[in-house]
Amino acid sequence: MMSLNEILDNVKKSYIMLDLKANNKQEAISEMLIYAESNGLRINISKTIDCMFKKENIISSGLGYGVAFPHLRTKEVQENELIFAISKPGINYYALDQKPVHLLTMFLTPIDKSDKYLQLLSLMTKISKLSMYTVLLLESKSQEEFKDKLVIMVKDIIGGK
Repeated sequence: MMSLNEILDNVKKSYIMLDLKANNKQEAISEMLIYAESNGLRINISKTIDCMFKKENIISSGLGYGVAFPHLRTKEVQENELIFAISKPGINYYALDQKPVHLLTMFLTPIDKSDKYLQLLSLMTKISKLSMYTVLLLESKSQEEFKDKLVIMVKDIIGGK
């Protein structure tokens, strides 16, 4: 089980894109991975993008309600990596409800650390069910503000102080 501190560390070291330019799912995935790689994430970018596209072609990670959770278990990372992106106009992500996606949470996780990844995915899914989740995060004016809001939501969900 992940501790509150482990979860918060993942949030604090995450990559945040406040103005995703993509118009569709493939562009969003590419833009998010390129952004994270250009900001310090060490991955084979073309291999990771290709693997993510293949996974998304099987089933869309667009859950509806304006959120999507693209995720990949990969040998490319040693620790769980989170990449968040906001698309104010929304993108066609082929979400279950067929509505535009405004908030994307991408998970890259090591193949041998699935338990922690599943806990993070479960937590983010619970947070996304909060009625104001997307609205509050979409209003963030800076990466720090986004992370601060997310930390509060994490603590509210798991009961931390």
